Amino acid sequence: MFTDTTYSQLSEQQRLYLNDIASAFEISSDALDKIVGQITSEMYRGLASNPMGRASELSMSPTLVHRSEPAQPVSLGMAIDATGKRIRIGSLRDGQGQVSTQVFYPPSRENIFDFAAFCIREFLQQHDLEGTALPLGVTIGLPVDSGSTDIAKEDSLDLCGSDVGRRLCSAILRNHLPVHVTSVTNNVVSELIAARHRDKATRVAATFNRGINAAYFEKLANVEKLNSSSSSDIAINTEVGRFGSLFNSLPQTMWDRRLDRESRCPHTRALEKLVADQYLGEIVRNLITDFMDRQLLFSASCQAQAISTAYAFHTAYMAPIMEDTSPDLQMVDALFTTEFDIQSSLADRLVIRELCEIVATRAARLAGAILAALVLKVADRETSQCIKVALNGVLFDINLQLFTKTVDTVKSLLKRRSDAQVEIVFQSRSDDITGAAVNAAKH
Repeated sequence: MFTDTTYSQLSEQQRLYLNDIASAFEISSDALDKIVGQITSEMYRGLASNPMGRASELSMSPTLVHRSEPAQPVSLGMAIDATGKRIRIGSLRDGQGQVSTQVFYPPSRENIFDFAAFCIREFLQQHDLEGTALPLGVTIGLPVDSGSTDIAKEDSLDLCGSDVGRRLCSAILRNHLPVHVTSVTNNVVSELIAARHRDKATRVAATFNRGINAAYFEKLANVEKLNSSSSSDIAINTEVGRFGSLFNSLPQTMWDRRLDRESRCPHTRALEKLVADQYLGEIVRNLITDFMDRQLLFSASCQAQAISTAYAFHTAYMAPIMEDTSPDLQMVDALFTTEFDIQSSLADRLVIRELCEIVATRAARLAGAILAALVLKVADRETSQCIKVALNGVLFDINLQLFTKTVDTVKSLLKRRSDAQVEIVFQSRSDDITGAAVNAAKH
């Protein structure tokens, strides 16, 4: 993994510890292929009416999606961020695409649905949409099953067991708004709807943001737990980030276990904690501070307070560090001086870059395993050999190397198991709103 130039600049102790870390984070192709098979098995188990003694780790929640052409000339889409820190509203006209979007920032997370009603009123007034009753599709980055007890993110809204649609409808009625809620979907399902609206060949959508998730279209007759013989498609929200939480199916390191133990939701969403944007920077920070504790990084008198703060090293820092090819790694030097008030040597900077590479490579390989499992699930019943996957997420927006490694991993894993081909397309960050509005327009 390391170049001769890197090795020549490092001390023997630094090299040895870096090699130990690289070995701990490495996932062989055989191990990755096994993970693909396990994810696929959990998907089938999650669709079964009798899941052979235990429930699936994946929720595999069916979501009915309207398949007709848009019937409403104007429809609205609303996206409520899982953190409750942002609400976005967009309008769709004649099913042709999102024409206007507005962002609102709640002053607090209290009474989030009353604030959402206020946002709807403001949007209607500012976009001259007050005269007609409009359908509204709602999307949120949390499980929408009212029976769910899952916590999706460290700082997410506490909506466990809540009926999001009912609570929003109540707020809309109290405020006498000319809007009716037609659907409530998870963000990734909304992104799948938007992708399918643009290209009917799209079967899979996956999002890699602060959390990770994926959805795909399944034949209703294949969802045994619904007991239907229909040949229609239904969207399946996998909640794939949960994988590995119950049966230790993932190759976790001591740093992963530390992050999980100190998280808001320990022993849950194991796969998400190895891949999502929210966590990768924190894994790197833990590796950096371990190097510091061994006196293998920075001077003993450096200012360590900032780098010792949990989640202070953002995942967004990793891309510029990995892309820094200057002889003295100027970008890495500037970042640590500016953000952490730490002066670094070239050897320090080389270690940091290698740590980012190690963590990003594992995340890319696991992301590739997720996508490969989804493609294999869809290809199992498809006549077409090319499966279109819509990809969305800040993780790939800010790190091209991670995206490239993910695509390479998907293709490599598919060759082991199938003749299926994959075409991956990027989505707009606002496609969750578009998908919600499209679903509302077809109601």
